[in-house]
Amino acid sequence: MKSWLITGGAGCGKSSVATLLREKLPLTCRFFSADVAVGEAMKREATLKALVAAFGPRVLTSQGEVNRVWLREAVLPDTALRKKLEGVLHPPVLEALEAARQEAERTGANLFLAEVPLHYEIGGTVSADLVIVVASSRSVQVRRMMETRGLDEPTVHKFLEAQWPIEAKVERADAVIWNDGTLASLEAQVLTLASPLLQA
Repeated sequence: MKSWLITGGAGCGKSSVATLLREKLPLTCRFFSADVAVGEAMKREATLKALVAAFGPRVLTSQGEVNRVWLREAVLPDTALRKKLEGVLHPPVLEALEAARQEAERTGANLFLAEVPLHYEIGGTVSADLVIVVASSRSVQVRRMMETRGLDEPTVHKFLEAQWPIEAKVERADAVIWNDGTLASLEAQVLTLASPLLQA
């Protein structure tokens, strides 16, 4: 079984690339999303307790859910607090990723495809046969995040500044997909990347 990892910058189109690969590859593919795993982890009692222990009750809303607005406004821009948050969230997500990989292998999948936005930020600890970086220019990232997530421009820049520069990720990639253009252009690049497996 091959393991491919998709990473890159916020607003670059990682999920679109993952969707296209799953549609175009004539393989049994199992997909894992770190973002989905984070959302699932944030619903668990153990995670909520760990977050309260790390940040106090302000980390939860009055309904007892994770206060994402507070995390975005208070934690994201603060390196020390962000590291504390990552210390709570990353272990269960990485554990879920490895469990998904093992299940994919057990069930005979040809390809395990994992979308891990912070692959390089967490030290490249997730093993993969191919690391694909999806990249865009900064202006396109900002516009997309404002349009799709409803964020204002200062908040978008906080998100981007909390991640590695896209240029640093591109330098370390096994393959790069540049997503500044049309969906047709993106699909052509994905097909080129996937062509060896399409011919297999």
